[in-house]
Amino acid sequence: MLYRTLGKTGEKVSVLGYGCMRLPTVGNDYAKVDDAQALKLVRHAVDNGVNYIDTSWPYHSADPLKEGTSEPFVGKAVKEIGRDKVFVATKLPIWAVNSREDMDKFLDAQLRSLQTDHIDFYLVHNIMELTWYNVVRLGLADFLDKAKQSGKVRHVGFSYHDTPALLEKVLGYYDFEFHQNIVNYRDTNFQAGMPGVRRSHGLGLGIVAMEPVMGGFLANHLPKEALDIFASTGISRSPAAWALRWVWDQPEVSILLSGMSDMAQVEENLRLSDEADTPLTADELSAIDQVVALLKQKDEIPCTECNHCHCPHGVFISCCFSMYNSTKEFDLAQIPISEHSYGLVLKNTPQEAARCNDCGLCSWQCPQGIDIPTQLRKVARRFADSRAGW
Repeated sequence: MLYRTLGKTGEKVSVLGYGCMRLPTVGNDYAKVDDAQALKLVRHAVDNGVNYIDTSWPYHSADPLKEGTSEPFVGKAVKEIGRDKVFVATKLPIWAVNSREDMDKFLDAQLRSLQTDHIDFYLVHNIMELTWYNVVRLGLADFLDKAKQSGKVRHVGFSYHDTPALLEKVLGYYDFEFHQNIVNYRDTNFQAGMPGVRRSHGLGLGIVAMEPVMGGFLANHLPKEALDIFASTGISRSPAAWALRWVWDQPEVSILLSGMSDMAQVEENLRLSDEADTPLTADELSAIDQVVALLKQKDEIPCTECNHCHCPHGVFISCCFSMYNSTKEFDLAQIPISEHSYGLVLKNTPQEAARCNDCGLCSWQCPQGIDIPTQLRKVARRFADSRAGW
């Protein structure tokens, strides 16, 4: 296993981290982790060098306001495997915080569930404009300071899901040590994108890459034409492996989180992690660029995600378009549209497409000449039944 330093934290972390959002479950009940099976996977990963385990309050919960079964599982697993063998990362669910006292209550409850007296890496979870200003108003900085001073938290970071403009405010608000962001070859300009990753890295923050296979899209749902491009290289590599190798090839990334749910995935990712410091060749990068171009050809809305447009009412236009376009790019025949990430990120927030009031102030800002209000109505219809979530 290879290791890299996670930015300002100074900690040496394995290039592969175990993400505990998609653990094996009992039947199809997301809220019931199969503890025995999950422990086998996590133990095998740790025995082979993985030293970073990532979880959060709502993982494996049917209700984002209630604690799921992921944190309690991680607590039991780490106690059995050995607390000194791993770093534990979890997150403050800021959407559920209504007071300064709530922050302390969540942290103390998480420490109990994790069966530990300290959390190595504590993140402000899922920062979006709607929730960010609320926790800032309630005293987030004071909470983070005291959590570190007390020894309950060793290092503080954040996970991010919003615009480049808000990222600048987050970076200026607190001396964060690391930044968890979506990093995959398709989403280079999605939300804060790779420019945001480079901005944080330039300030000394460590980068934790999440969604390296885009929630499984890049692993299991590429169109046949994309698979043919990869096959034409003569390299025997799964679609997931292509995606992971690209993430590790980004010099800003210290650690890649993978939600491994079976032993085959653990074994493959462990093998791939040994190649993390081997740069992709020009031919390999060209193949990935060709796949991206192919996917973009399938887009119905010609948005380049330049983020030049601005909605005075808060609609996150480029994000709405990107999620809509992804339903055209991939083979989603077996995925109900209600399970698409639109329902997890935008639905029932001021940023969703349905909040457009047709004022038209955005369209003149678009370099592509897109009739933005018309396209937003199409997006809203497409995702009308998407479930809300965290």
